[in-house]
Amino acid sequence: MNKTAADTSPYVAYYAPKEKVMASNWNVCGVCELRNTSKQSVIWCSDCEEGLCDNCKDHHSLSKGSRNHGTVTIAEYQKVPSNVIQIAQSCKKHDQKYQIICKTHDCPCCKRCVVEDHNKCEDLKDIDDVIKGIKSSNVFQDIEKTMNELTSEDVPYYLMEG
Repeated sequence: MNKTAADTSPYVAYYAPKEKVMASNWNVCGVCELRNTSKQSVIWCSDCEEGLCDNCKDHHSLSKGSRNHGTVTIAEYQKVPSNVIQIAQSCKKHDQKYQIICKTHDCPCCKRCVVEDHNKCEDLKDIDDVIKGIKSSNVFQDIEKTMNELTSEDVPYYLMEG
């Protein structure tokens, strides 16, 4: 399959729905798992990149450090296409969230990437500023509409095989 600009663009990759990095064990609460207990997740936090049970969800939504995190129900998270889920929000090299776009190299960067690899680059943009424009663009809305149409149950089976 040929990759399109949308498949490889860090702008689209970063903006894709926040529920994107699915853990291998998304159905178990990540916090409880660290405590050696096993509780079923009821929400997915894309910022923490883990599922949370009812108790942990309540603490998570009240904690100053996580109250503004983007969360969705596990049922909604399971509907996200797997190719969208695989898009990373964090730098694999430094294990930090992407915050900057280097337009010189057309890539997302965490703070450490900027310091280590992009300190001489002159065209750095805050990723949130770039995302604002993408979300409201006609092209993004057309892509979103097409994806919704393709994932609807109305698509004939023979079109989904290709």
